[in-house]
Amino acid sequence: MNVMYATDDNYVEIMAVSIQSLFQHNDPKEICLYIVTDHIQEVNKERLVTMVQNQGAQITLIDKPDIRKLLGVELKTLRWSDSAYSRLFLKLLYSDYPEVKKLLYIDCDTLITDSLQDLWNTDIQDYLGAACLECMSRMHKKIIGALPKDNYVNTGMLLLNVTRWKQEDVDSQMMAFIQKYNGKTEYVDQGVINGTISNRFFLVSPRYNLTSLAYDFTYEEMLTYRKPDFGYSKEEWEKAIEKPAIVHFTTSFLSIRPWYEGSKHPYAKQWKETHDETEWKDEPYRELMGRKKRDKKEYYYRKLPRKIAIESAGILHAYVKPLLYYLK
Repeated sequence: MNVMYATDDNYVEIMAVSIQSLFQHNDPKEICLYIVTDHIQEVNKERLVTMVQNQGAQITLIDKPDIRKLLGVELKTLRWSDSAYSRLFLKLLYSDYPEVKKLLYIDCDTLITDSLQDLWNTDIQDYLGAACLECMSRMHKKIIGALPKDNYVNTGMLLLNVTRWKQEDVDSQMMAFIQKYNGKTEYVDQGVINGTISNRFFLVSPRYNLTSLAYDFTYEEMLTYRKPDFGYSKEEWEKAIEKPAIVHFTTSFLSIRPWYEGSKHPYAKQWKETHDETEWKDEPYRELMGRKKRDKKEYYYRKLPRKIAIESAGILHAYVKPLLYYLK
C-alpha cells in the first residue's frame, strides 16, 4: 500500500498522528510511505523517520518542488500552504519512482479508524482515481467553471491511478487551470481538481473521508446548510457515521479540531490517545488563533432557533462566501 502525505513543518506533528492511526489499523510492514516535505526541520524529519521505521514501514521523503516558480504565477493560498498543491503534480513528484503505479493520498488532519485494505483494492483501472463527494453548492462549482451536474469531491482522501495520471499528463492540465485563474482557486488544490477532472473519479463510500459536517449537522440539516447537488443517500451517510474509516477534521464554525484545547469532536479523545503514542507525545495542545471571535460566532448561532440558524448559515456558505471569494 503506497500512501502519500504532504506537509510543512507546522503540520508534521498532526500528520504523525494520522500515520500512527494508519499503523494501528493496517499492517505497517505492508505500507510504503511517501512524504512530500516543505521546509521541515531536521529534528522533525528524524522523529518522523524513527517513528515509521520502528514499526516496520518504509518511508521516502520527497522535497516539494518550487510550485510558484513552476507555475510562473503568484499563488493566493489564503490559510493553506503551498504543500496543498503537491498532490496535483504526480508526474513530477514520482518521476524517479516508476514502481509507484497506484497511490493513496491522505490529508494530515485525519484519523484512520479502520482498515483501508478494501479502499486500496478498489478497481480504478478506468479512472484517474477514487474519491468521496463533498457537500457543496452550485455557486462554489460555478466559480471554478464546473457545471451543476459535475461531481465535487473532497481531496482529503484520493486513491490515485499514477500510471494513467502520468500517461495523460494530468500535471499539465492542473498547471493550465491554475494559470488560467492567476493562482487563485477556491480551496486551493480542491478547486483545481473539481474544475478539471472530478468526473473522472470513481466515487466511494463517505466512510473513507468523513468530514466535520457529519458530526455538526443531521443529514437534512447538512443539505439545508450546504445546498448541494449531493449524491449520497441518507442511509449511506448515516452508515458512514456509524463506522467511519477515515475521520477528516475539517474546519468548522461549530466544532474545534482535536489538537486544540476544548475540542468536543466525538473522535477528539481517540486523536489525543493516538497523539500520545507518537514522537510528539510531550507537545502540549496548540493555541487556536482567533478563538474569541470563533466562540462568539458559535454563541450567536446557537442562540437562534436551530432552523433559522441553519438556514441563515446556509445562505452565507452557499451563496455569499463564493461570491465574496469571486469578487476579491
